[in-house]
Amino acid sequence: MAAVARGAMAVRRPRVAARRSAVKVQAAASTVVAQPPRVVVDPLPKVYVYDHCPFCVRVRLALGLKNIKHEVVFMANDDKDTPTKLLGKKIAPILERTDKDMIMGESLDIIAYFDESEEFGATGAFAAASGRDDIKAWMKSVKDLLRLLHRPRYMMAALPEFQQKDSRDYFVMGHPVPPFDKPEWKDEAFGQEKRWEEFNKAFEMTPELLPQLNEALAKLEGLIYSEDYCTEGGLSYDDIDLWARLRSITLVKGAEFGPKTKAYLENLSERGDIPLYFGMAC
Repeated sequence: MAAVARGAMAVRRPRVAARRSAVKVQAAASTVVAQPPRVVVDPLPKVYVYDHCPFCVRVRLALGLKNIKHEVVFMANDDKDTPTKLLGKKIAPILERTDKDMIMGESLDIIAYFDESEEFGATGAFAAASGRDDIKAWMKSVKDLLRLLHRPRYMMAALPEFQQKDSRDYFVMGHPVPPFDKPEWKDEAFGQEKRWEEFNKAFEMTPELLPQLNEALAKLEGLIYSEDYCTEGGLSYDDIDLWARLRSITLVKGAEFGPKTKAYLENLSERGDIPLYFGMAC
């Protein structure tokens, strides 16, 4: 596991401010899933995250599903000092256990740490990733589409890591929207004003992007096994990854989720104790 001992290591915003594709996926009736007993240790594990970051959401979802009480620290997006002091570089998520003098990075390592330790309740809550090619292919097919839809909206939503202009500028500077690649985008000659213009343009493309998104969501409906988990057999790392990525789509006003997909989102939101973005969709 990627654990280390402590010490080891002025631009405008947007204008509107092991089973693969052969696995059989079918509609399955939702079942009542019992919540594990509450786990509270003193002091609480502390996780440093960004709200929008799917890798951070992975950890929060796993802790929520295991019913482990923890402290969430939302870092400002331009805060380099906090993660660097903890783990030597700007990275998230980060787990800190002050009583164990332990700091850990990498989302899947953090989840494995909690799921393999009897200190945090029953072990083995999540089956291994199935390796389903159909879900991987779906994610790959929407990568650029979602960057165009998500990134401008992160700047418009009231997310904790983007409360100040410096944090928003930092994100825009480091996150290109298609068709630009990162070296071109980050070149000084490209300029921050141009970057914000491209974020605006991406948002203004919503009317042409939304039908593509809804077509993709219709395909996803057939890939999700049930309202409680995406792959037959129960909760797995498939859910940890897929749900964490789907959450940001709830920020897109007009996104049409199939009934099973919507129930899946809402069920894991409730059980994982992580709110969706429907209330701030734009």
